[in-house]
Amino acid sequence: MSDDADLIGLDELPDDARAVVDAAERAVSAVRDRAAREAAEIRAAADRECDAVRVRAEAELAAVQQTATRELAPLVRGLLDRLRELQQRYTREGLLDEALAIRARVRQIRGDLLGVRPDPGTLAEFSTTDIGRTVLFDVVGRADGSAWGTDVYTADSRLASAAVHTGVVREGERGLVRVVILDGAEQMFTGSERNGVATFDYGNYPVAYRIEKV
Repeated sequence: MSDDADLIGLDELPDDARAVVDAAERAVSAVRDRAAREAAEIRAAADRECDAVRVRAEAELAAVQQTATRELAPLVRGLLDRLRELQQRYTREGLLDEALAIRARVRQIRGDLLGVRPDPGTLAEFSTTDIGRTVLFDVVGRADGSAWGTDVYTADSRLASAAVHTGVVREGERGLVRVVILDGAEQMFTGSERNGVATFDYGNYPVAYRIEKV
């Protein structure tokens, strides 16, 4: 008979030895299971803490951006009003090239100093990585576009129509709006009729937005 223990199968062990091995294996399994549970709990807690930090950071970032926008708005508005006065004067004098150059510069200033973007139609370009982000858009209100939701809209909703629906601009009115990108995964979108715009119901949608008047 061989003395090499590795060559002895478990089935060849006597009952008392088998009981010792089984008890040891159960003890090892219990330790490993407990360690796996504790590791999973640590990961889950860390994920919750990261989510909480991200939410706080996004809220603080949005507050900073809003404060900066409020401070910049009167300065930029004064500059733009003066430039528009000059544009109108050049237009009255028939100096159209100069008037057009001023108009182009006005649009550039709005974009450069306030970060104002032209109406993109919908916000489908934004993804879940943009959640919490605040963006300024120059829109002209419309009543004929499709939108889903009330106050909070799916990202593929027509921005100009949602802006009229939520009441920040009127149909045909041009205005500056602030859009906050939101998580729509847990959101149920309920349509309604407001300000001449009818929106529709929809289920969960990955990205949503809220509109605020600047």
